[in-house]
Amino acid sequence: MGAALAETAANESNWREALGARILAQWQSLTTEEQEAEVSFPSISPQYDLPDCREEPTIDLMRPLQPGRNGIELRCADPYWVQNLALQLHIYREVAVLQNPIKNGEILQPEHVSLIRYDTGELGKGFYLTLTDVVGSEAKRSLRTGTVISPDMIEAADIISRGQPVTIRLKRPGIRIEMAGTALTDGHLGEHIRVRNDRSQKILSAEVLGADLVQID
Repeated sequence: MGAALAETAANESNWREALGARILAQWQSLTTEEQEAEVSFPSISPQYDLPDCREEPTIDLMRPLQPGRNGIELRCADPYWVQNLALQLHIYREVAVLQNPIKNGEILQPEHVSLIRYDTGELGKGFYLTLTDVVGSEAKRSLRTGTVISPDMIEAADIISRGQPVTIRLKRPGIRIEMAGTALTDGHLGEHIRVRNDRSQKILSAEVLGADLVQID
C-alpha cells in the first residue's frame, strides 16, 4: 500500500480517498465558487493497490484538471516507480432540463424547464445553470422530456421580423434621436440587423433592443 498516501490506512480503499482528497484540493484552488465534487477511479479494480512509497508521491496531470475523465501520473522517488492512472472528477450542479417535449421552432416557456442535479462531467456538449438562460429561446430541433439543454439545441428567438415597422434610435453623448424605420431582416435581442430609415431611405445597421426598437451607436 502507498505508505505516505495512507499512513493510518486499515484497508485498500484509503489510498483512493487520500489521492482523491489531493485532486479535490487542486480543483478547489482553480474555482472561486463552492461546488459539490468527488473523485472516483472507475477503470481501476477494487483490489488494485499502489506500491509502497516512503514519501508522498507527486501528482502530474496529463492535461488541465476538468470535470469528467482525467489522466494523472503518480511518481515515487523512493523506491522509484511511476504509475499512470485514470480518474473521474464528478462536479454536481443543477442544470436546465426539459420537463415537456419541445417541437422544432417552439419557444421555451418557464413551464417547459426546471433545474435538476447532474454530474456535469458527463455533459460534454455543455449546459445551462439558470432558467433565464434558456426561457424565451427557440428550439433548433425537436427535444424529448428529460433532455439536458445544451447550447447546440437552442438559439435566441427573433423578436423583430423582416418588413415590420421599428423605431430607430440614434444615441450619442448628450443626444438622443428617434425616427421611423423598417426592418429588412429578422433579428433577436442584441443582434445587429439591417434597417431602412423611412424618411431618408438610407440603409443602416442597428442593434435590436426590443420587439420594435433598434439602436445605432
